[in-house]
Formats: sequence, C-alpha cells, structure tokens
Amino acid sequence: MRNLYGHHFELKPGTRVYVPTHHGRSRGYEIKSAIEARWKAPSYYYHLQEGGHVAAARLHSGAPWVASVDLQRFFDQITRQRVHRSLKRLRFSHADAWDMACDSTVDKKPPRRHFSIPFGFVQSPLLSSLVLSHSALGQAIRKLRQQGSTVTVYMDDITLSGDSEHAVQAALGTLQQAADASRFSFNPTKVQPPGASVTNFNIAFGSGSMLVTDKRMKAFKEAFTSGSANEQMGIYGYVWSVDTDQADDLL
Repeated sequence: MRNLYGHHFELKPGTRVYVPTHHGRSRGYEIKSAIEARWKAPSYYYHLQEGGHVAAARLHSGAPWVASVDLQRFFDQITRQRVHRSLKRLRFSHADAWDMACDSTVDKKPPRRHFSIPFGFVQSPLLSSLVLSHSALGQAIRKLRQQGSTVTVYMDDITLSGDSEHAVQAALGTLQQAADASRFSFNPTKVQPPGASVTNFNIAFGSGSMLVTDKRMKAFKEAFTSGSANEQMGIYGYVWSVDTDQADDLL
C-alpha cells in the first residue's frame, strides 16, 4: 500500500479530488522537483507560469480572430503508462520512472485498475504538461507557434488566435488531427470556433477587448460588498488585472 492519499471527494459530477497524505504530498514535491531539474515547461503553458490565465487571455485579447478547445477529462487521459514513458524520455531509469508513475496515479474506479493522475496531487499539473508536450498534440502546438500562430495552453484549455479566420480554422484542424493521433479528445460542447472573441476562465477576450463576464462580475460585486478588507483587496486586484474600468465599478 503506497499511502498516497487519505480520502477523496466529489468536486462536481464525474470529478473527484484526492487529498494526499503527508507522505503523498512529500513524495509529490520530491517527484515535482526531480522533473523540474530535467525539464523546463514551455513558456506558453500558462498554468505553470506567472500571470496564469489572465496573462494567457491577454496574449489573445488584441487578435481579430480567436478560437478555443478543451481537452475532455484531461487528467483521466494521462495514464500511468503515459507518465512512465515521458519520464523515461527525461532519462530516468526504467525502475525510477515506473516508481514515480505509480506514486503519481490512482485507480479512480477500482477494481478496474485504470490508473491516471488525479486532481489534488501536487505533481499532477506538471506531469500532465510533460505528457502533453511529448505527444503529437504538444508537438503540433509547438510547430504552429514556430509558424507564427499564437497558441496558449492553460491546463486543459487550448486557445489560438490569428489575423484571419482561415488561418485560425486551419490551425484548429491541425490540432484536431494531432489530438486524434495522440489519443486525446476535445470536448465537443466546449469548442469555440473562430470568432471575434471567446470566453474562458470567466473572461471574454478578443478583438481588442478583455472583460470579466457579467455573471462573474455580479458574483464579485456581491462578495465585495460583504467581504473583509483583505477579501475586497483581492477581488479588486484581480478584476483590475483584467480591466481597470470594471475594477472601478466595484467601488
């Protein structure tokens, strides 16, 4: 028994969070540090960069054409075998790579013994990014950027933008082919085809605009009114990072 997590709970239907034990958390940081010593995440993987999703959205905000896709059940697709292969590519020994993969994955529907990385483990975001970068989809994203397309990754959200509808649509087609080759799936209900803007992370952005959505602003205003001074500062600072006029509307 590896004693990696103490319990798990349902975050939303079909998604469970696994709360690591002290040992599991320590092992997770150990694995994370070992990977970071051998691999640097691409700068366009914004969930691993300073600025996060706001910085990713800002990169596309001035583009006339923007599109977005969402990797369906992304962590479930990052299996123990995929993790093992990617770690071996970093020149970890077969035994060490397998041990790290075993300590980073759980059987989410026992006794199926279909192991994949879980929500809740500290190493999961880094491992998912490593596996994605090594896949045909990760290689396609890298090639599109080298060819001049603007493409960002934020965990399971891939956003792309450009100067023409045709260019963005062609890039989408390239990503779909690469996803199929990688055995990754895009969520068909979350595909946002090329348009003047897209909405991700509760932010609408594109064509020179970047705004917190009305629904999220309503929630922020309610929380701002009833919140403590520290909470108000946090809300104001976040909204200000997206749009200063919206931040002033909170006051």
